[in-house]
Amino acid sequence: MKVLGLNNIIREEGVIYYRKCFTANAEIELPLKTINTPISFTIEMSPLGEKAIDIVFLETIDYPLLPILKILKEIIKQQDYEGKLL
Repeated sequence: MKVLGLNNIIREEGVIYYRKCFTANAEIELPLKTINTPISFTIEMSPLGEKAIDIVFLETIDYPLLPILKILKEIIKQQDYEGKLL
């Protein structure tokens, strides 16, 4: 299993300044095929400066979600650090 990246990232408008909501397509390479699945994720800043990332899959995936979630959170955290998620 390998996450190839996030495509079509769209930021949703919100009124809470410390919470950013996005939708995107996650490109995931599974052992038998490569899939594009829609996801929704939020990045929320805590009062102590820590960022919490929550991911919701909008379609079901026939693969264990924990390894995919772990890699997606790392990718999202890296893209946010680099300023690619505006």
